[in-house]
Amino acid sequence: MSFRGRYEYSLDTKGRLNIPAKFREIMVHEYNSELVITTALEGCLDCFPLAIWTKVEEKLNALPSSRIEVKRFKRFYISGAVECSLDKQGRVLLPPTLRNWAGLDRQENNVVIAGQIDKLELWSQDRWGVEAQATTGSPEEIKGIIEVLEELGVSI
Repeated sequence: MSFRGRYEYSLDTKGRLNIPAKFREIMVHEYNSELVITTALEGCLDCFPLAIWTKVEEKLNALPSSRIEVKRFKRFYISGAVECSLDKQGRVLLPPTLRNWAGLDRQENNVVIAGQIDKLELWSQDRWGVEAQATTGSPEEIKGIIEVLEELGVSI
């Protein structure tokens, strides 16, 4: 099953995020509610089921550590990773360091939970708006995205 769709939820006073029922069902039944959440370069959080995260780590570990770009990315991405699990109410506790990185403030922002097939992205509502605008903004940007997808064999 795939994570697809977009939802908005708020953090509670303890920094817990309710995961939408559609996503929660996949996490519970296919992945035993075990998650890894980490800092993403775009200023959001990547949320993987643990089984998928393990495959990501294997791919990252196979990259040449002699390349400084690889070392820097691994340093950033792996060090930001936190293992979490869903509680009985379907919530996940987001540690303060991760909330701070993603600009998730329960008083000012809703959290946009975006399905990305094999993971979720957790965005502050403000940052999601900026990202959506960058993706759909100008005809040149849209054309560039379409060209890249076509080069990769995907036509939309």
